[in-house]
Amino acid sequence: MTEHPESTLQQLNTEILGAYGWPPLAGMFDMIEEWPAGFPTKTGVYVFLAGGDKPITYPVGESSIVYFGKAEQQRGVRGRVSRHRGRIKNGPHERWAGHPAHEWLMARRGFCAYSLAPDRDPAHPLGHSASWVEHELIKAFQRLHRTRPVGNGTAA
Repeated sequence: MTEHPESTLQQLNTEILGAYGWPPLAGMFDMIEEWPAGFPTKTGVYVFLAGGDKPITYPVGESSIVYFGKAEQQRGVRGRVSRHRGRIKNGPHERWAGHPAHEWLMARRGFCAYSLAPDRDPAHPLGHSASWVEHELIKAFQRLHRTRPVGNGTAA
């Protein structure tokens, strides 16, 4: 686990996930060394955090958050994170640069935490999709740090 507290993560758990009825980002594990046996196949969102003893310096403040992602396809969070993990473990490829989040996690090790979508409420059938929640997490991060996480690209 990261050696420094992640206050941004805690703030987003309350401000975004909690406000929209999603559970907090939890289930943290090492992206290289661990693979939870019961890793869920449900829809949800996930976050990658850089390891090490120092967070990433952003234009305003610091955070170890590298990337926010969503999982809405078959195999849910397990499938999406597994695909990322495979690319991170295989290392950089000679023909093209890796995904920025992968590069950060290869350089500093990293961790993953996730939040599973709550069961749909029949009274609100559309609810808040994983895609919508991911977008809100990125927007809130951008408000706090004046840029997106390094793995989610830069704001135009």
